[in-house]
Amino acid sequence: MLVVKFKPISNNLKKFIVSLKDKKQRKETGLFIAEGYKICEELYNSNYPTELIVVEGNAKETTIALARKFFERGVEVYTARRSQFIQLCETETPQDILAVARSEKIEVPIEYPIIVLDGISDPGNFGTIIRTADWFGVRTIVTSQDSVEKYNSKVIRGSMGSFFRINVIQKEDLVDFIQKRVGEAKVFAATPNGKLPLNKIKFPKNSIIIFGNEARGISPYVLQLAETKFKIEGTGRVESLNLAISVGIVLYKYFNEKYET
Repeated sequence: MLVVKFKPISNNLKKFIVSLKDKKQRKETGLFIAEGYKICEELYNSNYPTELIVVEGNAKETTIALARKFFERGVEVYTARRSQFIQLCETETPQDILAVARSEKIEVPIEYPIIVLDGISDPGNFGTIIRTADWFGVRTIVTSQDSVEKYNSKVIRGSMGSFFRINVIQKEDLVDFIQKRVGEAKVFAATPNGKLPLNKIKFPKNSIIIFGNEARGISPYVLQLAETKFKIEGTGRVESLNLAISVGIVLYKYFNEKYET
């Protein structure tokens, strides 16, 4: 097998990658960081362009093999000492590979059901929701502009690679997006003040299901667009249900019951 020698990372490149931890820099460059073997593997199989790869000097053989696959595609691969590599990552105990990828990708059609996230602020929740949606086969998630940025590294890590398979769209005008689809889809909202319990809901195939901010819920202008407001009933003493778990419960019902005709 041909031995490929990767380039050692320079200080300037190291500083540039570290700068991508900042949202403003990600927006200006159109680049973002993807950390970890599984996530880089999913990136390799996606249509997101990869700008570069960095592997730790003592990376595992499987990691080197993955880096070589990127290299064979024409992607520059760099090596970094452990101390350098840690500076590039946001996790306390990072794995031995990361990628810098470009946020451009081939536009894919919007598919139902559509999960709408209004003002979601927790990147861990967002990542888990993306992963949960991927598990159930949901292809489209739409978020409001004030939601956590989808290229936040915690979102990407939390999705465990599902980020690269889901069409995640951030809209400046969420109300306009929903209003344009009212004729072809039925709009639901999950809210603690919903009149109907989830077990009484029948979702049509073309459903838009709205979930709100972890603390504030759904904004009034978005909530008023919902034809049906429902709640997930519980019998315990906890005041609220984790948002990602709520999405999972609703999607389980959607995909495990016959659609309303």
